[in-house]
Amino acid sequence: MNTAQLSQTLLASWRQRDRSSPWGRWLIAALVIVPSLASVAWFEGPARWALPAGMLLLVIHIGWMGVSANLQVQNDPAAARFVPGHVRALQEAALLGWVLCTAASTLLMWLVVPAPFLSWQALLLGNAAAAVFSLWSSRFWWLWFMAVFWAPLLGAFGETVRAPLQAAQALWAGHTDVLLVVGLLLLSTLVPAVFGHGDDRHRRSHDRLRRMQEVQRMFQEGRQATPVQAFASLERFSSPFVAAISAWRQHVLRTADNRRLGSVMARAELVLHGNQHWTYQLLAVMSLVVGLALTFVVVIAWTSVPLAEMVKHGAFGMSIGLASMAMNPTLARPMLWQTRREQALLRLLPAIPQGSALNRAVAWIALRHALLAALLASLVIIPLCAATSQWGLLWLPVMAVPWSVWTATRSPASMRPPTGLTSALPVLAFYLCAGLAYVGTERLGLPMTPLALGLLAATAAWGAYRWRQLARQPAALPAGRLA
Repeated sequence: MNTAQLSQTLLASWRQRDRSSPWGRWLIAALVIVPSLASVAWFEGPARWALPAGMLLLVIHIGWMGVSANLQVQNDPAAARFVPGHVRALQEAALLGWVLCTAASTLLMWLVVPAPFLSWQALLLGNAAAAVFSLWSSRFWWLWFMAVFWAPLLGAFGETVRAPLQAAQALWAGHTDVLLVVGLLLLSTLVPAVFGHGDDRHRRSHDRLRRMQEVQRMFQEGRQATPVQAFASLERFSSPFVAAISAWRQHVLRTADNRRLGSVMARAELVLHGNQHWTYQLLAVMSLVVGLALTFVVVIAWTSVPLAEMVKHGAFGMSIGLASMAMNPTLARPMLWQTRREQALLRLLPAIPQGSALNRAVAWIALRHALLAALLASLVIIPLCAATSQWGLLWLPVMAVPWSVWTATRSPASMRPPTGLTSALPVLAFYLCAGLAYVGTERLGLPMTPLALGLLAATAAWGAYRWRQLARQPAALPAGRLA
């Protein structure tokens, strides 16, 4: 395989990028570069390079994950079975990408991590394993699911795995070079093994991949996928969702009263938000909480680890998961674009507000949901903060408030067709701001209470200004008609 073919295969995801909106990529680059330059300018000593190195390491691995996902898309069963050399070309490209990702991330960490802390051999093997995990997770999404839910609990098993870890550490110290070579050879065999060759197992795996990509496209376009759409043959799993949503719809229709604006907008919301209605969001969070509770029950039943220890080690991951489920759907509003064809008829229904009243009614739906989600997330995260003394985790719901005010008060009439980038940018910006605030509180010792109160006060004043500006916006519905 020559260099041109390798370039075509590895860089396919970059060449297929959306060229119509480069500003989003420039914004992401700014969100990475500006904090990095600020860290170099303000901090002293080795700490000044920690944030730039962490940002660059994140960019390297996210880039590799994007390449891995695109390689899986190219690994079509028909092409693998009938095009000579197709699978081999993908394997060679994956090996080259794996080597480049491992080398770049290892060199970066070797320059930043203090020498006594980790040897270059450990960094090399660890980064190679992380790159292999990213590659395999592009085919089997549940690997990330397991990592997110179980990795934070590994610290709770310290006593259980202490002896095996000490034995492994002693073996590594005595045979470092040999184990490094053996480990790299084993990992290198896992890279080409991720690609299918067109058999039945490969076709089933590729079908699952296509379903997940369809779910991602639905999310990017503002549509909420049902469990049946996301996972084949799970109709029974989706029946509680369908029953709960149907019950709410029947309640809204049964108690309809055109004299009350709340009743009118509750019925309008069923149309406006479609499958991204708040009932889907609430049921998803409840499913997460039930799954987390079952995880705790299994761990407590099979080990002697106390619940307090699991909460201590898993508080960070659980807070991220809860915040994601609660806040992510409220930080973007592309669902209005999907229902725009029905919105013209919706405006003709009796008692539907018009003009600036409609603008405020539509904005209030989004803002109310966002503030309520932030409040409920805070009520769940506060006990985790109290148990672990990591009060910086409260920045997750607090930092969601200003971003929610911005998204809720945007003009739907000028909304452009949603893309993956425009749907993800508010969420990425929210996480970046919350992460920086968490570092400032937990690592730099900045006082959280006055900063959080000041942020919320400034957001309230800014929100009041934007609320008055809603009267000057074009009529909210139909969304996107001026784009």
